[in-house]
Amino acid sequence: MFPWLAHGKRKGDDEEELLSYIPLENIEDTRGAASEDSSLRDAITEAEKPLPRHPSRVIRAAKQALGHLQFLVPSFLRRSSRVPRNQHQKAWLDGLRGLAALLVVFHHSSLVWFSWDLHFAWIPGQPLLLIKLPIIRLFVSGPPQVAVFFVVSGYAISYKPLRLARQGRFDEVGSTLSSSFFRRHPRLFMPAAVVTFFTALITQLDWFAREGLPGVAEPVREPPHANNLRDQLLHYAWTQVAVTDPIGQEHVSSGTGRRVNNPYDPNLWTLPIEFNSSMVIFMFLAAFARVHNWVRMLFALALICYFHGVFRYWGLFLFLGGMFICDLHFELDRWTSRPAENPLPDEITFQPLWVTARQGGFVSRIARRITSSRVAGRVLGLGFFVLALWLLSMPSTQRGGREAAGYATIASWIPDRFGDDLVVPLGAVLLLLIVDRATFLQVLFTNSFSQYMGKISYSLYMVHGPLLWTLGSALGQKFVALTGGETNETYTLGIALAACVWWPVAIYVADLTYRCVDSKCVQLSRWVYEKLFKKNDV
Repeated sequence: MFPWLAHGKRKGDDEEELLSYIPLENIEDTRGAASEDSSLRDAITEAEKPLPRHPSRVIRAAKQALGHLQFLVPSFLRRSSRVPRNQHQKAWLDGLRGLAALLVVFHHSSLVWFSWDLHFAWIPGQPLLLIKLPIIRLFVSGPPQVAVFFVVSGYAISYKPLRLARQGRFDEVGSTLSSSFFRRHPRLFMPAAVVTFFTALITQLDWFAREGLPGVAEPVREPPHANNLRDQLLHYAWTQVAVTDPIGQEHVSSGTGRRVNNPYDPNLWTLPIEFNSSMVIFMFLAAFARVHNWVRMLFALALICYFHGVFRYWGLFLFLGGMFICDLHFELDRWTSRPAENPLPDEITFQPLWVTARQGGFVSRIARRITSSRVAGRVLGLGFFVLALWLLSMPSTQRGGREAAGYATIASWIPDRFGDDLVVPLGAVLLLLIVDRATFLQVLFTNSFSQYMGKISYSLYMVHGPLLWTLGSALGQKFVALTGGETNETYTLGIALAACVWWPVAIYVADLTYRCVDSKCVQLSRWVYEKLFKKNDV
């Protein structure tokens, strides 16, 4: 009988059973004089103490297994996932990127579950649909969110080099740009390669829908299906070679189609543009980090106008626009923090217009009153914020943008050569500029929800396409069949039920991808760079 299983015993049995637990060298002595021998009393007292209960091997194994499976718990259910009170200065950029990623998913889900009619502009005289109105239509518009991605990326990758350059820490600028050059390609393409590998597997498993809901914009989006797994993986490998080509991907311009698309997820068409544009930003900063601030800003502005005005490189326009706003942010902070009575003598000649305008005159007095008034400043910032959203909402010409209510006049001013790639990029640049300066608006992007969406934004962007055209399409068909799709109300109810099931799955998969793929790829690229980094000259 095991001591930790023993319960109550008869009084006469105590000594006999206790002897079996007393050390062997004390057995003979205790049998002769148990009442007088203090060692026996000590042994009995010690034996009467409750023995520790050890967990069984099954329980220990179960705990270990649960510990290994802890990664399956989504980050929003963990205490460590709470947004810290002291956020970094540019946390709002993450939130803005996260909300843009969320709206991209809204856009693509509307292609799976609804018709193209949802995306057409509202023209006066037609039946009014609220989702077609300016600003509201951003919930189902994709191109504006991509523009926001690009301008935010241009700001984010320029922030540290520009800050160091303005502090005169030029050696650190070189180290920062070297690290950025080295890690940018794996940062963009390595997580996508892992995700599309699983997409290739589910393609071979025939999980993609062969037929979608009737009348929807894009009922199917199935990658090429090989006859066997070997051929499928071989096709996947050559696809990765093509889409990750760091040299052959040209800069996208208005009216020019993309040379290479990823058949396993066409939504990843933005990655080559991000990579090429990032390289231009890094080269520009390497060339102009040591020049005067105003010279660098003038050259950046000239390049923005040149690239977009001549070549219509709208991607570069957005990235360089984000970099320019970042530089402008530091410049404005420098002028506002400098005491008016102690200007720098060597730069007084090159004061910006917004500074010289304050020195006198009617305009300067009006400007001072506006900027010094909290209410007036907020009204002005909110007005420009709405203007930026209105510009972002402009429908494409293919969807009736030239006749759309609220856009017909501005559409008539746009040269045909720019197509849809002028107003929306301008809206994205203006949006970033306004949120950067009107700090009261940043609360929209620094709350817990926006910050969480920013954390998983890239992962959500990578996984939502395959999930929509597999699980999303199947759920839509099941629930519409359940509710009946004869009327708009019953069809919408079925789609709403499908969305209620699909969205938690998508968020969970994106969260898991962020922790197990995206963040690990970032850590790997940083670790490799640190291992290869030459710290001292030999």
